[in-house]
Amino acid sequence: MIPKNRNCGVLLWKTLVCGNCQRAKEAKKMCLKCEISMCVQHLQAHLTTPVLLQTHPLTEPTALGAATKCPQHGKLLEYFCLDDMVCVCVSCAIEDQHRLHNMKTFSTAHKELMEKLTTEHQALQSKTEEDNTSLEKWEKVKREEPSMCAVRLVEAVNNLRDVSLTSVQSSVSARMVSIRTSKSRLQRGPPLKLARLQLCPVPVKMLR
Repeated sequence: MIPKNRNCGVLLWKTLVCGNCQRAKEAKKMCLKCEISMCVQHLQAHLTTPVLLQTHPLTEPTALGAATKCPQHGKLLEYFCLDDMVCVCVSCAIEDQHRLHNMKTFSTAHKELMEKLTTEHQALQSKTEEDNTSLEKWEKVKREEPSMCAVRLVEAVNNLRDVSLTSVQSSVSARMVSIRTSKSRLQRGPPLKLARLQLCPVPVKMLR
């Protein structure tokens, strides 16, 4: 559909018709190579012939024919430059500034660009999911930090208590061993010097 004219603000429309039909039939596609709009019947050859499929790009029917031609060479825009992301004609592709660029037909360029966009979209989705997972882990750690600090504090207090208790127990055990040793010595009898004095017949006073 293209605008025909304007009358008192009312936009009237005109339907593009097939260029091959004697009777006006609505055009469904336009061949950029043939520069003609075609109805469903006359479009079949372009849809079923392999050569035409590869070399005759189809587009939506439009009356703006100039938009499908190269402004520099006046030829049909048949290729797409992936380096500059622009439509070019055959002269641009083989003679001018695009001759060393990555050139594709419209259908191939569309397929490759869609595949690239799909891959980038999937990579972006994967990166977003990874970032969300990392954020959730970080938030979980932040939420658990106070309780973890409390647990560490309790563990430290318990460890300190155990160390102090062990030290006290060791000290008490050593003291008990010392007391038992002293008691055992006392139970064996009086000192040797006192025993000798007790066996001597001479009075202790005379020895002094």
